[in-house]
Amino acid sequence: MRTRTVIAVAVPSALVVAYVGADIADLVPGPLTAAAVEQAAPYLTASPAPSSSMLPVLLDGMGEDAPEPSAAAIQTLAQGLRDDSRTGASTNVSVVDLLTGDVLADLGADDPQTPASTTKVLTVTAALATLGPDHTFTTSVSWDETTRTLTLIAGGDILLAAGYGHGEDLGADVSADDVATFGGPHPANGYAGVADLADQIVSSLGTGIGPVTVAVDTGAYPGPAYPDSWPAYALQHGYAGRVTGIEIDEGRLTDDAYAQRSEDPSGDVATTLASLLTDRGITVSGTASRASSSSAAIVASVESAPLSDIVAYTLRDSDNTVAEQLGRNIALAAGNPATPAGAAQAITDALAGMGVDTAGLQLHDSAGFSDQNLVTPNQLVGALRATALNPATSGILDWLPIVGVEGTVADRAATDEVVGRSLAKTGSLTGVTALAGLVETADGRWLVFSTLLDGMAAGQTQPRAAIDDFTAALAGCGCEG
Repeated sequence: MRTRTVIAVAVPSALVVAYVGADIADLVPGPLTAAAVEQAAPYLTASPAPSSSMLPVLLDGMGEDAPEPSAAAIQTLAQGLRDDSRTGASTNVSVVDLLTGDVLADLGADDPQTPASTTKVLTVTAALATLGPDHTFTTSVSWDETTRTLTLIAGGDILLAAGYGHGEDLGADVSADDVATFGGPHPANGYAGVADLADQIVSSLGTGIGPVTVAVDTGAYPGPAYPDSWPAYALQHGYAGRVTGIEIDEGRLTDDAYAQRSEDPSGDVATTLASLLTDRGITVSGTASRASSSSAAIVASVESAPLSDIVAYTLRDSDNTVAEQLGRNIALAAGNPATPAGAAQAITDALAGMGVDTAGLQLHDSAGFSDQNLVTPNQLVGALRATALNPATSGILDWLPIVGVEGTVADRAATDEVVGRSLAKTGSLTGVTALAGLVETADGRWLVFSTLLDGMAAGQTQPRAAIDDFTAALAGCGCEG
């Protein structure tokens, strides 16, 4: 089983990281609720921790020899979460032993509920099962000499750099802490670049080929680019962008995590390539927003970051746009149309192939922004467990964020019992709060858990705190059966 190797993580016993999650499904409310609530500052960092609170990340073993906790004790903890005054009218929980699959807690674990951004757990696990962690997405350029057209062909990479891609090297000034921080640099973003394509075109065709037109072919991704089930405010506030199969930094118009998004992100790639070719001495007579490239020869191509990096980026920042693009890519790989419905079917089929019971599962998007999605706690737990135990995909234990340390869970359950001993994905919509992941008990046994809560009043602070207390109780459990 793949393991995360981190020598130590500096974390204060009372973590003071406060920031907005990567998508609206992980925001403290504001635009999501009718009631006014306080907003957390987006990117505050943790205070330096004294050496006594340096805690190792214990993912180098899954506790095969550790005692399994008492199911009665874990069920009691789950019931305590349901009975907590901070949770809502419908609080359902699943907890199973990672290695054996023994059910340790079941409170409505087969009841479908709105999962919010924990939907991304299903999307990324389906992507890993369907494509494999080393899969890359190809962006290519074709040349039609008859029409004198260079056509960018969308291949599913919406994290292109406008200039050169960084490939394997993010730069010496980028630390591991930067990569772990929500909104910070990440190996997946900008791995391949439009300037790399421009150089290859010049190498293939030279600079004296006369005037050319630059076009873009997004025919493999028919849309809708913005899912019908997504709220308009998400686009307005930069919480998500259009999905077209080829984009620079997800169509962001600035470097801000919640930047406004382009109305034509694929067309922007064509415009950028045209400018780069002009700089290199090729005369560009214009750009065409759409074209077919079926009969033309490929003269340039670049590969995205490996899927493993894209999964880690998606989970760290709970990135809606990338998750939705991944869903469309899974659809294509399964032979389905690259539409929300095609993605939903492909994800469902992939989960069933992993042994997950998909009864009652309803998906309308791949990111969890749709409030029409219905997922059970057992489906989330089943997907995580199947992925973690498959040698081909067990790297999920590297790519899920560490609770209390990374991404959207950096300010969650930050007690000494939990930090470095739990991995999880968050989910929040109006009246919905969720958390799904893995946690190590005090005895060293690893559990897989999912909590889906709905029916709360506006605000995330109280239900999140209740879930965090539950997670800490699981981590602190020395409750051998």
